[in-house]
Amino acid sequence: MLSYKAVKGDPIDEMLAEYIRKTGCLVPITRLGGGFYMFGTKKIYCKIMNGKLVVRVGGGYMMIEEFINTYSDAELAKL
Repeated sequence: MLSYKAVKGDPIDEMLAEYIRKTGCLVPITRLGGGFYMFGTKKIYCKIMNGKLVVRVGGGYMMIEEFINTYSDAELAKL
């Protein structure tokens, strides 16, 4: 499994890297910039709300843990 390297000084990227390091997400995540990432084949937007990393989903936000638990299997199936 590849470890994710955070961009220094980008708090969103650093939080994401820390989460991936702790949990070992199998879906490849690529930083696009400005809070945008490719999560497998899906483009996602991440931000920090109340000190927590969240992902934009429809009209709201989902905690990173819940997002990865919900969408990992579908993305792994596409890859």
